[in-house]
Amino acid sequence: MTEFAGSIRRRRRLVFGVVVGTTVFMSLAGAYALRTLFARPGEGALRYVPAEAVVVASIDLVPSPTQALAFKRIDDGLSRNGQDKILEKSILEVLDHSKAAEGLRPLVLRSGAMCIMPKDSPGGGESAIGFIAVSDGKQASEILRKSGYPQFYKGLKYYKTGKSSMVLMVLDDLIVLSDKPEQFLKIRAVKEGTAKSILSVPEYVAARRDVADDANVVCYISPKIASAITGKTDTEVPLPDWAAFGLAIRDGGIGLSCAGKMDLAKFPSYKAIAQMPSVRSDLFQVLPSGSYGMFALSDISGYYQMVNSSLKESKDSRKAVAEMEDSIEKGIGLSMQHDLIPGLKGNAVAALYPSQEGQAAGLDVLVVVDDSNGANPSDAVDRFQTFMDRQMAKEGNSPKLFEQKAIAGGREYRVNDKVEEDMRKSLGQGMENGPVKKDLMVGKKTIAYAVVGKAVLAASSQELLDRAVASYQSKTNGLTGDSKFASSEKALLDGSQTFATFSLSRIAEGIKNSMSTAKMSADDLKMFNSVMDIFMSLTDPMYIKGKIAADGAGSGGVFIPMDYDKLIDMIGGELNKKK
Repeated sequence: MTEFAGSIRRRRRLVFGVVVGTTVFMSLAGAYALRTLFARPGEGALRYVPAEAVVVASIDLVPSPTQALAFKRIDDGLSRNGQDKILEKSILEVLDHSKAAEGLRPLVLRSGAMCIMPKDSPGGGESAIGFIAVSDGKQASEILRKSGYPQFYKGLKYYKTGKSSMVLMVLDDLIVLSDKPEQFLKIRAVKEGTAKSILSVPEYVAARRDVADDANVVCYISPKIASAITGKTDTEVPLPDWAAFGLAIRDGGIGLSCAGKMDLAKFPSYKAIAQMPSVRSDLFQVLPSGSYGMFALSDISGYYQMVNSSLKESKDSRKAVAEMEDSIEKGIGLSMQHDLIPGLKGNAVAALYPSQEGQAAGLDVLVVVDDSNGANPSDAVDRFQTFMDRQMAKEGNSPKLFEQKAIAGGREYRVNDKVEEDMRKSLGQGMENGPVKKDLMVGKKTIAYAVVGKAVLAASSQELLDRAVASYQSKTNGLTGDSKFASSEKALLDGSQTFATFSLSRIAEGIKNSMSTAKMSADDLKMFNSVMDIFMSLTDPMYIKGKIAADGAGSGGVFIPMDYDKLIDMIGGELNKKK
């Protein structure tokens, strides 16, 4: 506890800076309304941020033309539920309740920025600088002159406004805040051109380029932050050279984008991922429609090789890896190096589907491992099956574990009837009087797989496997024509090496159709239906994606669909009940 407390004290200024920055952002985010034309004064403030800043962020809650509808819905929803008043506090009133703060409040816009500056000396600490955009800088200066308390630092005038430790100055149409007035000198130097701004830093320029243009919040983290956070050298912790994040409020939901750069010379284990190809461009054509969602990787073996490479530096780790690989070979008869890695170099997808076509209810699993990138998963599967047959024969079990039949363009296998019956009984045990409908969940469960060319497709129901084989072979009736996923196809198959996507509306419908609600109370049923309806109204799928290029530059994105009206109404209704 003593060591922990000491660490906290050593980082107090960094924590203080983060708190200040968060307060700036949250206060500005809460104060949005549709009163001005589209502009980016928050990002504009970054021209005054010194180049040596270790964390830089901006916020602009003035909607772009494509965001106007989303902001209007949020604003109307808050007003409709009587919650708009709680969002009127500005950062100035959070800091103190002085006369100056009250006078400045009407001038505060919904844009701003912040940065964290590194230590000035070994005994010093990090400090934070905040920028708040105002509608009239001259008026703000006059208010501070009349109601503030003037202070001076090396000839530079600034103000205190009350009991807060933060001090203020006005720069053009920006109020600048800091806990250390000497930072104002650095900002003035940037303004006068005698010092460089963050906008001249190549890493920042590259970072901003890979963050969405419509991002309302943008955050950049410098390589210098690594030692401040970890206290270790940059070769001890695999942190990126730089990283950036963006958040955009869109009509259908919240979009997050991120970017970073790994130094592959320092962290060679990442080369395995950087050399991975992208997910196949026709993936949505070869997977059957009707899915709840999926995880997709372009090359599973690449991730294993990355982990394995990072562990080779330790003798104990090398021993543990060798023991694990030996255990796998003894357990399933497959060599990690000669069977699994070559077999898993292709695209691999794990997808969730309803238990029957045409209705979102129940749950089945589909796994597809193709033969892209020279992979041969069918060879590994055949070796596994031969191994299992030998094991069963040794134990005196007959018939074979899998029953085989020929299909057009390949062959198909399914566990024998006895195994299938025992599996269904085991899965359904205790579900007779449970909240989930038993027949939907276990009625058609089996273990079946097909070999098509060198690709392998496996499913937890025969019906799903048949549909998957048909789609894989003909590229028809796929997700490309599925209304729940068609809108995200282009965004996901953009060179990403991995992604996950789920239709929250179809999942909600599936949960609703799979649940037995007869024993729910009236209030519980009402709440259950309300929550399900919020998700069922969503039109776009949720997704997360990522990729790393050959030079170590990585980028990714997340989209979280939202129905702002229903979500705000539900939350507002609960809050109003407590009044």
